[in-house]
Amino acid sequence: MKEWDLHAPAGKIELALKTLQITEAAVESQWTDEAKRRFQETHMSAVEPNVRSMLDAISQLDDVLNAARRQCRSEDQ
Repeated sequence: MKEWDLHAPAGKIELALKTLQITEAAVESQWTDEAKRRFQETHMSAVEPNVRSMLDAISQLDDVLNAARRQCRSEDQ
């Protein structure tokens, strides 16, 4: 059976979120008009909560897969 590793992809997602936050902070000092405010409200404000929810779901899925893996191994013995 294939061993599933969800930690590496979750780590990449978290790193991408951090990179986005750093980039947004760098742009913030340069882009201060109404278009930036609308972009923030329309697109960016939901990114972090959605990513956090996704990472929580990945963690829960990892727990379920690990439990199933342990159960399958114990049944094989």
